[in-house]
Amino acid sequence: MGRIFHAWVIVPILVIRVSAHADGLDVQKFKFSQYVSYQQTIINNNSPIFELLSIPSFRAINVSQPYQTLAKLYNIAPQAQQELENLTHQIAHHVNGTVHSSGLKEKTRAEEKIVGELAGDASKLTDIARITVEVDSVEGLIRVYTELTAAARTQEVINRFQLPKPSGYRDLKVLLMLPESQFIVEVQLHLKGIFEIKNGQEHNIYREIQIIERNAALQDRILSEHEFARIEHLRQQSRALYDNAWQHYQLMNIEV
Repeated sequence: MGRIFHAWVIVPILVIRVSAHADGLDVQKFKFSQYVSYQQTIINNNSPIFELLSIPSFRAINVSQPYQTLAKLYNIAPQAQQELENLTHQIAHHVNGTVHSSGLKEKTRAEEKIVGELAGDASKLTDIARITVEVDSVEGLIRVYTELTAAARTQEVINRFQLPKPSGYRDLKVLLMLPESQFIVEVQLHLKGIFEIKNGQEHNIYREIQIIERNAALQDRILSEHEFARIEHLRQQSRALYDNAWQHYQLMNIEV
């Protein structure tokens, strides 16, 4: 019988395994700049929770689409989106998961991102084709991740279960190069309880924070003490929601 320990530790980034289809030695550790360390109960190293936390975050050094222009990317993107949806539906079916597709990224948003974030390099745009897979168990999430990374070449993994965002939000984000189109696509893997909060209660909190930060940016000033305190209060609310949802999955996987 397993034992429950009541000590608390900060979970480190555990670089234990990289997908067999990752880009060999041409990878770099992923640098987190807007993430916070969370305390987790010590768990059995044979548990699904331990396995999930052991998935390392990394990014291949040269992540680029096979085409250089936005026009060419959008010519190929529908084919890649269909390939991605076929693959994820097939895999999600194995764990009774749900696939959510919002379709291709809007072209105007893509153009803004290329100019504002990618220094004009369209080949660095990796979220034109994207998909979300929602499952209701840690075991199911790990299986989807394992099958996806076996079917396509892994370009990046961001494990937000290791290091959640300041709001407490957690997911597993993966960039894959699809085998047929050679297109790089984005897949977000969600636990149902967290996904429901993201699209429900926390959405309004997120919007309020965005409004506060946008107003300060438009006025070309730093946040006021009151605004800063309000944002921190809102993030505490988010963290409470997400932490409670995550604790549910932790308790499901603790041996008694």
